[in-house]
Amino acid sequence: MSSARVSDALYRYHFPLDSKVVVRATTGLEQLVATEVTAAGHSVEGVSKRQINVSPAAGSILTRPPRLADDAFAVAAQVPDPGPGRVPLWESADSLGQVGRAWVGPPTFAVSASFVGRRNYSRFDIEDAVGRALSRQGIGSYVSRRNGGVPPRDAAPWRVTLDGSTMYVGLRPFPAPLHRRPWRARTVPGSLHPPVAAAMARLAGIDSHHTVVDPCCGAGTILIEAHMCAPAAGFVGRDIAPSAIAIARHNSGGRPIEWKRGDASACDVPPHSVDRIITNPPWGIRQRAGDLATFLTEWHRVIRPDGLLVVLLDEAQERVMIRRRDWALTATYPLSVAGRHPRIFLAVPR
Repeated sequence: MSSARVSDALYRYHFPLDSKVVVRATTGLEQLVATEVTAAGHSVEGVSKRQINVSPAAGSILTRPPRLADDAFAVAAQVPDPGPGRVPLWESADSLGQVGRAWVGPPTFAVSASFVGRRNYSRFDIEDAVGRALSRQGIGSYVSRRNGGVPPRDAAPWRVTLDGSTMYVGLRPFPAPLHRRPWRARTVPGSLHPPVAAAMARLAGIDSHHTVVDPCCGAGTILIEAHMCAPAAGFVGRDIAPSAIAIARHNSGGRPIEWKRGDASACDVPPHSVDRIITNPPWGIRQRAGDLATFLTEWHRVIRPDGLLVVLLDEAQERVMIRRRDWALTATYPLSVAGRHPRIFLAVPR
């Protein structure tokens, strides 16, 4: 059978071209990720919490992965989900088959596990059961994360997920999870998770002639992701903190985005001149929250009558948005991010 090789300087693994791929997502973005995957020509076989199971088109999802995804891995083996018991877990790990026969890689490897539902074991139990089973197959020396263990930087990154019906075991074909963007060298407190920023940019429906503004740009995450989505549009980033502007400018790496210190309650742009406002104002947890009501009034002043606001708000801010009479809500997307439960709001001016 023909195969595709996923590789970097550290390891090689040969996967059949029809190998399944498991895509991991932020809670609440699963359907948006599935839509992105389908638009790229791949087949979505199933969607569950934080997970999209994909039959890729000629393996291209591994060379051009979805931007909304947290991570992805090529499936090397799958067996039925063992359920909540420890003994079935060990038996499932031992029944994986000869995963290691196509392996050429470093002498050490690590396993990262995730699961849904109640279990009589922890993620470390899953990792150890699968890691030891793979080690017996000759994959290499397994390094456990239990008790604070830290695998070497060059350890091959194996992944395991238990979704309630299937246990998938596979290899991440990237040196780091997809959500760790190479461009993001620096952050500020409260920096937005890049796949969420990419989702907001996608929801904004940016055209090449649009002017896009983030009045609370922080480290620049939203506008950098939006520029990757629609590089011909015009982008303007503002933040009240000069240090944030410096970080955003550094992260943008010369992309044609205008960065300038500014106040979200007093945007220095003419009335009705902005096509899209995409932003994540501070929640008052890691950064001092401003007056959202004042922000919304100013953003209404600068947005075009046919413009769109895409804003990520924390639970405590939602009521302010919902009660506004000058904004009409068109959609909301509840998420789970860093232990919080914010929502992406889409709104048009009235």
